[in-house]
Amino acid sequence: MTPVTSQSPVLQYVRVLRHFATTRAPEVLALQASPMFGIYLGGFSFEQSSIIQAGLLLLGSLALTAHIFVFNDWAGYSTDMRDPRRATIVFERHGISRPQVAHVAIALLIFAMVVLAAISPLAILLGVAIAALSLLYSCSSSFGKSTPIMGSMNHLLGGSLHFLLGYTLTRPPDTSGLLICLFFGLVFAGGHLNQEVRDYEGDALNGIRTSAVVFGGRRTFLASLGTFSAAYAILAGLAALGMLPELLLWSPIVWLLHVAWSVQALQRGLGFETALWMQRRYRLLFALIGLAMLT
Repeated sequence: MTPVTSQSPVLQYVRVLRHFATTRAPEVLALQASPMFGIYLGGFSFEQSSIIQAGLLLLGSLALTAHIFVFNDWAGYSTDMRDPRRATIVFERHGISRPQVAHVAIALLIFAMVVLAAISPLAILLGVAIAALSLLYSCSSSFGKSTPIMGSMNHLLGGSLHFLLGYTLTRPPDTSGLLICLFFGLVFAGGHLNQEVRDYEGDALNGIRTSAVVFGGRRTFLASLGTFSAAYAILAGLAALGMLPELLLWSPIVWLLHVAWSVQALQRGLGFETALWMQRRYRLLFALIGLAMLT
């Protein structure tokens, strides 16, 4: 364990931010796609006031998402230390104390709430709801990651709210927005189930009762495929109803490719590497779908 050095408080917190930027930045940035698409599909215009509001919302979303990851790492500190795949990147191994991480998580949350409050009461309400879901996921024994299925339900709701955070920037929630947000929530939940398959060994070692630990990796992987399939079905339905571009009527073809890769993953044997292999592929598919949404 690296000892905490006698640096100034400012430099110590810079080191904390640098550590989490190294370990979590790709995930934090990738998740901003949801509110960004929400902003676009909600009817964003390039007027100066709209650009400023959109920039503030994305800044608040970025800080809120960073808070969620930092807080989750703070809450899961002891189990991460016992997980061979995560132990080397645990903050304490890099000379960072747990109180310092807590301070950064609180500061990020306060900053996010202040920025969202400057946008609208609805924005801060959605931000508070997302933060509350994060708290339940990381700390609750009944509604968090230690309870089978509940972690996925948390991600389903959280992913939906994250999209609505962007969608409601320029318009109130409506039928179209609520249906589209379900697609984003299902994608987020499907990805979480795949992540549970990826983290099965570490979770089982720590006695964390995820769906993968309780029901097995194969069943959880198939549940992930089923959740993604529901997302594809909603996508095609919304395109048929004219709520999304007609190009997305071809999404069943993308779904077939997703299914084919899932079959390959099962044949490869489920585990950490296979889950990562699958993750890269379904992220590519949804990146293509995202481009189709912009047409």
